[in-house]
Amino acid sequence: MTRARPEPPPLVGFAVDIPVRFAECDSYGVVWHGHYALYIEQAREAMTSRYGFTAAKALAMGYKVPITRMEIRYRLPILADATIRVAARLRAPDVARLIVDYEIRSETGRLLASAETEQVILNAENELLVSLPRDLDRIVRQIVHDQDRLAGAERLSS
Repeated sequence: MTRARPEPPPLVGFAVDIPVRFAECDSYGVVWHGHYALYIEQAREAMTSRYGFTAAKALAMGYKVPITRMEIRYRLPILADATIRVAARLRAPDVARLIVDYEIRSETGRLLASAETEQVILNAENELLVSLPRDLDRIVRQIVHDQDRLAGAERLSS
């Protein structure tokens, strides 16, 4: 007899609701696995754009922030016509590397998938930076601060 893994509490971070389109589904009637990467990217971009930091802004500032690692753990299928909630939470960095945790949940709160991405910071000469530049550090600290404040409010309401 196997036991179902206990459902972890929802990830507290920045979340977006995304309607799933039929065109995103494969011949099995579930969302094709490659679209999950698009969903988490949408959540990450929503999180960082709240602070005025987008891929275009990074380039204008002289930085590139490529994804160097992505891991997705699929738990339950996503079906067409559903609306999913994708949460993203940036970990406080020690170096010029951004690690973001994600969860994709159903409308009822069931965990459908979890993921993690890693990004590094390159300067205009494509050199890998070891520490976050001051302007990026300020943005990252604000995101982490606001997430922690959100998590504190979540704990108080529980």
